[in-house]
Amino acid sequence: MKRFLFFLCAIGVLAQPLVAQQLADVPGAFDPEGLPRIEGAVIIGYDQSGFDALDMPMGPVTYDGAELVRSVEGPRTRIIYAVPGDRSPLEVIRNYQAELDDQGFEKDYACAKQNCGPVSAMVRHFYPSDGRLTNMGQITRNAFSSPRDDQQYYAASNPETGRSVSVYVAFETFDLHPETEGKVLVLLDVIDGAPLQRRMETVTADQMAVALGAEGRISLYGILFDYDSDRLTAASDPTLAEIAALADSDPSLTLFVVGHTDMTGSFEYNMDLSQRRAAAVVAALSERFGVAGERLQPAGVGPLSPVADNSTDEGRALNRRVELVRR
Repeated sequence: MKRFLFFLCAIGVLAQPLVAQQLADVPGAFDPEGLPRIEGAVIIGYDQSGFDALDMPMGPVTYDGAELVRSVEGPRTRIIYAVPGDRSPLEVIRNYQAELDDQGFEKDYACAKQNCGPVSAMVRHFYPSDGRLTNMGQITRNAFSSPRDDQQYYAASNPETGRSVSVYVAFETFDLHPETEGKVLVLLDVIDGAPLQRRMETVTADQMAVALGAEGRISLYGILFDYDSDRLTAASDPTLAEIAALADSDPSLTLFVVGHTDMTGSFEYNMDLSQRRAAAVVAALSERFGVAGERLQPAGVGPLSPVADNSTDEGRALNRRVELVRR
């Protein structure tokens, strides 16, 4: 019996480090250009948005939201790092602060512990239930589920480059996932502050017809979706209206509506997301803009047809698009 108990104990000792050894960066994840990670940190959540907005608190956060915010817009990179538990949130935030200081950033706001507001209010602000990352499934989704109250926050901006950085740090105690329990979690948002590139948002029905006639396809960047969702935003309506005008101008025209993603996240996830987004465009065109559904066929190809380098923010932004292809 004693030998059996010793064997079980030995398995327990070996199993825990094995989990840590298996934890690696999620596929397609990169540190933001020019901003290194904390030593030993692993990326468990990642998303890069072509153009997005972020409200950075400039004062305590309550359950009704932040009292003061600084809203920034531009290409956004969002990363969740899991840091070994021997690093405290204070040590982590001080390292980020020193790095940003060295790069010429100016502090916009900083707070610690309860001075930031209730921990649950801060998590609700930065990582709401309807905007969570899913790169590692429930492990990423459940990040910051039960952080201790020694939270740290630092926001800074670089007046020369236009880059803004938001760093929220907390020690995770949620015990469902050994990959994150007992580790410091870092939620890093980097907004590069580049001006909005309009690309083809205002493309007209006539321009679409010319492109379809010449090349049989056209890429549209004016069809926009909520973050990590197939829900169309109101900003998509002008482009959808032009597609409807295109259909009215040529009653014989039939189209594939093709959804494209970048390579962030798993292949299966991107294939599903691109298909759902293409279907959402078809549904909007048929239900709200009067285009006969049989003239449109949705298709999702995920990351399989890139038009730019997926290793750069700019390239990934170009790869996220909707295309019309003549059938």
